[in-house]
Amino acid sequence: MKIVVDTNIVFTAMLNPNAKVGQILIYGQQHFEFYAPQLLKEEIRKHKEKIIALSKHNDENDFEEIRDEILSCIRFISEEQIPYHYWHEAIPYVRGTDMDDLAFVVLTNYLDAKLWTGDKRLIAGLERAGYSRLIDRNVFSDTDFFDS
Repeated sequence: MKIVVDTNIVFTAMLNPNAKVGQILIYGQQHFEFYAPQLLKEEIRKHKEKIIALSKHNDENDFEEIRDEILSCIRFISEEQIPYHYWHEAIPYVRGTDMDDLAFVVLTNYLDAKLWTGDKRLIAGLERAGYSRLIDRNVFSDTDFFDS
C-alpha cells in the first residue's frame, strides 16, 4: 500500500521515534511504501530549532541522526514532476482548510495512494469536501512489525 505522509506525521516521528508513529515509519517499510513531496524536507529545515527544543534529544547531532533515520524510510517525489491536472483537481479539497497541504493531497492522488496525517483540522476539512483517500488508522493494527 502506498501512503503519503505529511509534515505532521514526520514531526511526530522525529519528536519520539520510539513511539507508535515513529515505529510505523521505521519498521513499516516491509508492509507499506511511504512517500512525501520534496517540500517536506524544507519544512523540517524550517522548523529544526522547534523540533530540537520539543524533542527528548535536544542537540543538533541527535536531530540530524533522527531526521536521517526517519527520512530514509520515505521516498521523496519532486512536485515539478506531477502533472498540472493533479494540482488543479486537488485545490477544491484543501481550499477551505489549508492550501499549505495541497502538495500532500496532489501527491496522494498522483500515486493513487492514501494520505496519513495527524492534522485533525485537515482531516475534517478533507472529509467535508468529500475526500476519501485518508488513511484509516486500523490499517496499522493488522501488521506485526511492532514485534520486530
